This record gives sequence, C-alpha cells and structure tokens, in this order.
Amino acid sequence: MAVLGLELERSFQKRGPMRAFSIFLIAVCAGCASEAPTQSEQVSSAELQSDCNDPNPALFERNARPYGVSMVDWSERLWTFILEQPFDHNPFFDPTGADCANGQEEGPVWFLPAVVGSSLGTSVTRACTIPRRRALFLQLSSIENDFPCPDPNFRPAPGQSLYDFLKDGVTPAIDAVRNFDVTLDGVAIKDVLTYRYTSDELFHFRGDVSMQAYDSCVTGRRQPAVADGYYLMFKPLPPGSHTIVVHGQDMQGTRVTITENLTIQ
Repeated sequence: MAVLGLELERSFQKRGPMRAFSIFLIAVCAGCASEAPTQSEQVSSAELQSDCNDPNPALFERNARPYGVSMVDWSERLWTFILEQPFDHNPFFDPTGADCANGQEEGPVWFLPAVVGSSLGTSVTRACTIPRRRALFLQLSSIENDFPCPDPNFRPAPGQSLYDFLKDGVTPAIDAVRNFDVTLDGVAIKDVLTYRYTSDELFHFRGDVSMQAYDSCVTGRRQPAVADGYYLMFKPLPPGSHTIVVHGQDMQGTRVTITENLTIQ
C-alpha cells in the first residue's frame, strides 16, 4: 500500500454478480537478512538468497515458486485457509492477533490474512508469535468470488464459463487499486503493485459453515472459486522482533493503519 492506498472491499452481503471483500492488510519487509531453510524445506537456494542490490531482498521474486508452489496457488491456498477457519476464531477477523496461529500448525508458509476494511477500526495492532524458518505470505487488497450462491440470478450468462463469470466479478475492483504503503522494520517495500496474482482457473475449497456469517455463499461442501489481488511472500525472517505497518484506506475512503508486531522464535 503506497502512502494512502490499500483499497479492497469484501462486503458481508452479496452485491449483484459479485462479493467484494473489504480487506485492509499489513506488510513485512526484512531488509537484507533472511533465515536459512532446513533441508526438508523444498525451496531453491537462489530463491532464498538475500541480495541487497534487489529492491525487495526480503521477498521471493514475483514469479518465484516458493516450496514448489506458484504464487497464484499460494494466493488461493490463503483464501482456502481463511474460508476453512471457524468464523468466531478466524485470523481474518481478529483485531489483536490472538487467533493468528489457528490452523497454522504445519507447513513452510505462515499466512498473514488481511483485516476486513475499517470494520475492525481505523488503527489496528496485532501481535503474533511465529516459528522460525516459516515464510510469511501477506495478503493485501484481495477478492475471492465463489459459487453457487442463494441468489438464483447469480450464475453465468448463456455461453459464459463459470471461471469467466467469477473472474469478471472481481477483476474490476482490483484494477481500481492504485497504491498502498508497506514497511517492515521501517524499510519500505517497493513496487507493491507488481505483486498481483489472479486465478488462471477455478480452484476449490470446503468452507466452514460458520463462515456463512461472512459469505452467504459458503456451503460447507466443496465448491469452486477464483481470487484476484495483491500479496507479498517474505522469506523466513531472523529470530527476534519485527514490525510490519501498512498505511492506506478502504474503499469507502476511510484511512486505516495496521501494525503487525511479529515475534520470530
């Protein structure tokens, strides 16, 4: 998010042919240092190399495949993670960080979901303790669109594929994002708007039924979706304390500051 620009809306109710989810998130940039992976972590040494001539040495490159998975797939896995968590203890709706570890016991990547616009407040501070050697996948402005929904009119037009129908419902909102500021430990992430990832085909998730309180289209069964938005994948950070700050505004123009206080064990 450049100085005032984290824009994303994911509303709690259906809006015509799409559901845009208001998301305001925070960012991490770890200077030139990163934590070396264990042998069991499937990531190339080139991807983890910290080159201080790189404008964003703390990040995996935009087209990297961290741990053998594309960035698009990671974005879809993050949305799957959000939708599969119970509503009452979902990190996506957590303004303090108390629920940050829910569902994140295993895997090489730790998800840092956005928060829902300014609905959690205009100044949100969260604290989270994260095991070492975990990459951090930060969600910025992002929208997920799924099918089917209770509205009988929510369906593709004759001859239109389900993928195109769902994608056309979210892409214009992400196209409208202009900028936002992301820093880690006071270091700015550059060219954030180059880190956009869009589903190139349908992906599937099985959401927790309690998430109908947020997305009425969640069925509790396997269902298709698409996602589009901005995400940053940070290489594992050194043990110790790190602070991520995002300054921006939601789609209603409300200014929001998010502070993530991270402790790497």
